[in-house]
Parts: sequence; C-alpha cells; structure tokens
Amino acid sequence: VRGDCSTVNGRITVGAGSTVGRLGTVNGSISVADEVRVDGDVETVNGSLNLGSEITIEGGLETVNGSIECGSGLVNTGVSTVNGSISLHGTRVGGSLSTTNGSVSLRDGARIAGDVVIKGKDRRGARKKAIEIRIAGGSVVEGDIVVRDPGRRVTVLLAGGGTVMGEITNADVVTD
Repeated sequence: VRGDCSTVNGRITVGAGSTVGRLGTVNGSISVADEVRVDGDVETVNGSLNLGSEITIEGGLETVNGSIECGSGLVNTGVSTVNGSISLHGTRVGGSLSTTNGSVSLRDGARIAGDVVIKGKDRRGARKKAIEIRIAGGSVVEGDIVVRDPGRRVTVLLAGGGTVMGEITNADVVTD
C-alpha cells in the first residue's frame, strides 16, 4: 500500500517491514507488524490498535472505544484513548498520553516525553471506574501525571524502577 489506508466496517493489517501513510478505521481494528513505518496518525473509532516492535509512527495513536497496545519503537506525537486501556512496552512517545476511562501500563523502558493526563468528570453523580497507571520496568514519565477531576479514583503504581519526573496531581501513589 502506498499512501493512506482507511476503511469503514473492516480491519487494517500492515505486514512487517512496510511503510504506509495514515491509517484509520471506523468499526474496525488496526494491526501493525514489526519494523513498520507509518507516515501519519493511526486512529480508530470502535476498534483497537495493536502495534508490533521496532515501529515508527510519525503521528500519534488514537482510539475511541478501543484499547492501544504497542511494542518498542517511536510515536512522535501522542497517545490517546477514550474508553480503552493503553499498554506500551518499550515505546518512546514524543508527546503526551491521555485517557478518559482506561488504565495505563508502561513497561520495559517505555518513555513519555510529556504528561499523562486522565480526562473526564463524574456524570450525573455516578463515579467512573477506578483507573490504574502502572509505570514499571524502568519506564519514565518525563512530565506530570494530571488527573483533571479530583473526584476520580486514580492510583499510580511505581514498580521496578518506574519513575515520574514531574508532579503527580489528584492520584494515590503506591510504590512496589
């Protein structure tokens, strides 16, 4: 495939060693194999993103109603999801990471150059689910961890040399 690739009601699969443009789906997941370069964003609505190792994403990763899992490599801008978890294994993110209603796991030396932001507020008095931010295996958040709503239940778990260089606001911190 040369250039961008998008679909509605279908999935996108990119094979190892490929170079492609922007990837986008509505009602479908995106799978990217090892050693792939994407010259744009990778985004989906109602689907998940699964990215292999040694990848380069010139844009960002974004889902609405889906999880993000990414192996080693570089995401130049940011990572964002609404209603889905984020799991990064050795991934370097050049910007910030945000979620509205999903847990975050940073492992194997993952590094976030910006902040980790938990968005969203309580609606009609109902509490959203508790969120865990796990920073482990030498992973680093260079910026802050910001929970925008002080009423949200958020726990930051620091394990195995995981560190936050900035401040942690409106979250409980547990070290392991």
